[in-house]
Amino acid sequence: MLLQDCVTLRFRMSGRYDKILKESLRGVLHVLVSEVLGIKAKSIKPLKTKLQVTDEREADFLLEITLQDSSSYVLHIEFQATNDSNMPYRMLRYRIYINQTYGKPVKQVLFYVGREPLRMKNHIKDENLVFEYDIIDFRSIACEKFISSNTPEEVILGILCNFAPEDDTIVIKKLLNRIMETVKEEVGRLKYIRQLEVLAQLRDLQENVCKEVSKMALVYDIERDVRYKQGMEKGMEKGIERGIERGLLEGERKGLLEGIELGLELKYGLAGLELMNIVRAISTVDKLEEFKNLIRKAGSVDELKEFLGKSV
Repeated sequence: MLLQDCVTLRFRMSGRYDKILKESLRGVLHVLVSEVLGIKAKSIKPLKTKLQVTDEREADFLLEITLQDSSSYVLHIEFQATNDSNMPYRMLRYRIYINQTYGKPVKQVLFYVGREPLRMKNHIKDENLVFEYDIIDFRSIACEKFISSNTPEEVILGILCNFAPEDDTIVIKKLLNRIMETVKEEVGRLKYIRQLEVLAQLRDLQENVCKEVSKMALVYDIERDVRYKQGMEKGMEKGIERGIERGLLEGERKGLLEGIELGLELKYGLAGLELMNIVRAISTVDKLEEFKNLIRKAGSVDELKEFLGKSV
């Protein structure tokens, strides 16, 4: 991937961006619970995040925490990338719905990952109503906690933390080197580098990350490596085949969509995944089959967009 290609991977704060951010953070919940929140749990169980009482809301993450004394509660974690003056009321609604749905005590934590200084309140104090929850600004967390991790999902979170007293460039190099050390497979390494680029947008550091990636030849050389290309093609083929096999059991269209999504991610990364909302609007299996075959042959995302423009 060239620097100019990397810089074009910019997302506005939208549903798709939030989805990518959430997926990037899903794998590190355990370290946030244990290391940042200091919760010493006997067990942690993910809960369904859709809460339907009179209307439906979906929380970012809900975890059932069981402590050493066997007592338990629901930990509600939200990630917020912008200052929202209505956040306390949103959190209060979540609190009510979670209580009604699970019937357990609730602890709420909002992690702020935005680029602007934190300005949100964490409480409501009105007549006959006092409500409060915790807010943690990622900038208050030392990045070394994540850089020293042996898990790449944790390492990439370092881009959101407090760099002081080190320079941005030094920290970015450390993060990239740590990804190199913890991920030996080139395809997997590329995945985490791309996730790092996405998170870097929240600190206006995406261009800096892309420059260092180019200097270190982490992505540019990988994508021109014969073994990488073979591995990518093989992985895409397997993904599509797996999707089709599942389709025989779960419905051919669902299987095709699954294979297409994996193929887009492996060949085009985040830029390819952005097309999935349009792909899902294709109503016929024949058109999906045609698009699946086009993924193998197309030389750019623009070719795929042109096809989708005529098909939807």
